[in-house]
Amino acid sequence: MNQPARKRAIVTRLIVALMLAVALGGCAGLGGEPEIVATLPPPPQAAPEGPPAPALGTWQPDLENGARIFAERCVDCHGESGDGLGELVLAGSLSQPLDMTDRAKVAQKSPLEYFQIITEGRIENLMPPWEQALSEGERWDLALYTYSLSYDQAALEHGEGLWQERCPDCELPAAIAPVHSDVEYAAQLNRDSFGGALSMEEALALAAHLRLASLDAPADETRRGSIRGRLVHGTAGGIVPPDTLVQLQYGDAAGGFSVEETRLAADLSFGFADIALDDSFTYIVSAVYGERLFSRRLPANALGDVQLELYDVTDDPGALSVSRIDLVVDALQLADLGAGLHIRQRISIENSSDRIFASGRRFDDGREAVLLLPFPLGARLLSGDEQGRYIIIEDMDSIPDSLIDTRPVPPGDDHQIVVDYFLPYAGRAAIEQRFNYRLAAELSLSLRDGLRLIGGQLEASGAADDFRNYRGRLDMDQQPSLRLDIEGDPFALPGADQAVVSAESLPVALALAAGCVVALLAGIGLFRRRGPGAGNDIERLTAEMARLDERHDQGLINHDLYHQQRRELKARLARLMQDAE
Repeated sequence: MNQPARKRAIVTRLIVALMLAVALGGCAGLGGEPEIVATLPPPPQAAPEGPPAPALGTWQPDLENGARIFAERCVDCHGESGDGLGELVLAGSLSQPLDMTDRAKVAQKSPLEYFQIITEGRIENLMPPWEQALSEGERWDLALYTYSLSYDQAALEHGEGLWQERCPDCELPAAIAPVHSDVEYAAQLNRDSFGGALSMEEALALAAHLRLASLDAPADETRRGSIRGRLVHGTAGGIVPPDTLVQLQYGDAAGGFSVEETRLAADLSFGFADIALDDSFTYIVSAVYGERLFSRRLPANALGDVQLELYDVTDDPGALSVSRIDLVVDALQLADLGAGLHIRQRISIENSSDRIFASGRRFDDGREAVLLLPFPLGARLLSGDEQGRYIIIEDMDSIPDSLIDTRPVPPGDDHQIVVDYFLPYAGRAAIEQRFNYRLAAELSLSLRDGLRLIGGQLEASGAADDFRNYRGRLDMDQQPSLRLDIEGDPFALPGADQAVVSAESLPVALALAAGCVVALLAGIGLFRRRGPGAGNDIERLTAEMARLDERHDQGLINHDLYHQQRRELKARLARLMQDAE
């Protein structure tokens, strides 16, 4: 047997085995965000009104990182210097935002206000929220960098001269609390440290020098501490082996990762002493049990009492059930595939046992063949791989295109598979998808206007943004499957996008422009203030945009489909904005 035929036979045997007994898995983690370190000489007597600054910790603002983020994400609107004359503004697509080089205006604001605007966005000014795209530390880096754009060299030199002249023996502050504007800080500094002897111009120059100098100050020495926890067996009757080896990995991509190991104590506890504690670090504790690695990602702000659960393994497919299926059916034309339906599907799998579900069957590369998810006949997968998690099986004789999931499923895990696929369509389609597990699923379906659901047990649940929504439930033990009969012509509607795209046709410049414009439309605050109906619609659209951006950034969806979907989302949001005016 030649090599391709041998591989084909191996894959076929794996699929057949998975149809009899397959499993599914997931892993979830939490990540902490860095805190802010700030000391203000002299200390302020009262903070301004408004939301408080974040808790203070060991984080030191990084202006170089802020400059990098600004160059990557902000210059199209705000301009390279921050003067508000970016390419989109000069092209007439946006009105000019705040000139961040205007010292008089900026000095009235605080870095905290900048941070809040970056976090929450200002949809009324087409300013997007960056809370999901940037970590807290990155948003503070960006806030302090953009705040410093108003500092001109002459004022900084003037402030430095005043500091050396009036306070030669004083130490520079490690950081200045971001809750105060430069005007407030300058006034207090002048009053409390210089007896009001400085002019406002001098005080502002000194405030600029001190704030910028504090941002360039070295970060505090890394905190050290201990991480302690216990191993717990989650399977009834299961026993944690004594003297089990527990491993801790911690660090970040920039500085590398450290590895520490220890053995369980008699009471199944473990501990790691003298560990570097940094809010930007990733911490993962793991242990091997039954030749399987169990691990848990720890939030950096909750390292004091860790619990890592171990489980025995089952390959009984009766432990699994499909608990939810969400479908969005849209119209799409692709140059290489023609007119058809774009189906976005989210499937939730539930493990009701107290054992981790896995198969033990592995491919040559070590990945485990766990769950088999067949697609409807004729479907073509559009979404890409998720960091090597999925294995796609295509063009197998008498077997529909399928996806193999390689992650095991622990008890109680919220395991989800999200895929996009294309189905050829010519006025009517019978979509049938078989499952290898019991269906006890809540089902939601959104159909593009122009498409109609024929028969079935789903009930209409309203319409929004060119889609009709349906709800229902599937309960099937024997030969579980999902069937949808659809007819209609979605391409005949004015709102349907009939542009034909190909897999190689998206220019880099168009991708960058689309990224900025759609991000600018991602906020929801304005619409929340204009009524619950609009707010709900915008929330749904915003969440959909965020998921789309995230999947594209991770390489899970091809460029053409990404562009098509973003254009449609932008059009729907524009219509909502017009209706809300």
